[in-house]
Amino acid sequence: LKIIAQGGLPSLFRQGLGSISILALNLAAKPYGDAAIAAMSIVSRISQFAISALIGFGQGFQPVCGFNYGAKKFSRVREAFWFCVKVSTVVIFIGITGFLFAGSLISVFRKDDLQVIVIGTVALRMQCVALPLSGWVIMNNMMTQTIGKTFKASLLAAARQGIFFVPAVLVLPPLLGILGIQMAQPVADICAFLLAVVINRSIMKEMKEEEKAYE
Repeated sequence: LKIIAQGGLPSLFRQGLGSISILALNLAAKPYGDAAIAAMSIVSRISQFAISALIGFGQGFQPVCGFNYGAKKFSRVREAFWFCVKVSTVVIFIGITGFLFAGSLISVFRKDDLQVIVIGTVALRMQCVALPLSGWVIMNNMMTQTIGKTFKASLLAAARQGIFFVPAVLVLPPLLGILGIQMAQPVADICAFLLAVVINRSIMKEMKEEEKAYE
């Protein structure tokens, strides 16, 4: 039961914090009216579509990672990890084209509400710029979860929509107004990316030490 709980805890954080982040976002957007709430809800759904695709790709990486890590084939773990990081980053980078068509994407959901389109367009463009960083964060999260680094995996799983997003969405709006709401997710993505860099360095170091000890 302990092993099962450790393996599933990062997934609990990754999926459960989505509801908390939406609640925090709605509370922050409420003072700016229904248009702000509607716009940010639409942007969240669009970006979540891309993130869900990344998570699915990462879940495909997990069996490969787990099998080779268990077999002490650490070079294969690293090779598969970097392959997935490159592919996911290149694929999701295509999503940055949403920067160009942000207004059209928002208008699909609220065609007749100009205020929603204006607010949502700015927010979506900001998220599109930070979106390519998500491939790195998610693949590191999947790797740490699969090789049993529960604390680090849970930390990464909670970073994007919890540890960094909730404070950002509560602190930035009082300072920057509605721009703070629009910036909250990109700021959280950048912070999660930097955290993943630190965690990746430690994981790769530990893996090399395990590799030397096994040899």
